[in-house]
Amino acid sequence: MLDEQVFTVDEVAEHFKVPAEAVKEEIAKGSLRAINVGGHQRILESDLNSYKSGEAGSAQVAKSSAQPDTSINLGKAAEFVHKWPDGKKEKFSDVREGTASYLGRNYRVKVGFTTRQSAGKARRRSLVLVDRYPTVEFVSAGTNGNGLMASIIKDRSGKQVPVGVAPPAEYGSVRVGPYQDVVVGPGAANGLAVICDSDDLETMVRHALVRYRYREERP
Repeated sequence: MLDEQVFTVDEVAEHFKVPAEAVKEEIAKGSLRAINVGGHQRILESDLNSYKSGEAGSAQVAKSSAQPDTSINLGKAAEFVHKWPDGKKEKFSDVREGTASYLGRNYRVKVGFTTRQSAGKARRRSLVLVDRYPTVEFVSAGTNGNGLMASIIKDRSGKQVPVGVAPPAEYGSVRVGPYQDVVVGPGAANGLAVICDSDDLETMVRHALVRYRYREERP
């Protein structure tokens, strides 16, 4: 172990002839194992060899195939106004509402979109409510309705999952990556996030259902 070679992200990227961000995404997905040393990601030779042999990838596929079945049915709904705990009211449009089944239970879900200042600029956002509870928000790079959106991943205790740490098993079937790959600006969260297209309501709802169940399980 002490004689094992250790690589930086840039060295692994150079080895595969890909951008460093591609390596970071593999780490974030849990496909390539990395250790954190003083805030820096390092890859052990044994873990790199496992990745190259396909062992890590196979484990990721197996984990993804074990995801619980989720059924989501959404239809167009009227605009709504949500009142936040601080008393502020916010209007949401392009609304979809319906039901979702997850882990043997049925939930009422609603997704709406708005624009709000975040990380130094106005950005398009979506809000997902599960049984009327505001569960997750997705944030885009800007006000444009197209493109990618991101939402921070939290573990069962409610703590943000850092970049470089494998996400909870429930996220094995969705795209994950650094939040700041999508939302760049002052004050942007620095953690692992679910990343999806702005019209991928299914992924947004799946993320919300996982978070909602975590909340239910906490004492």
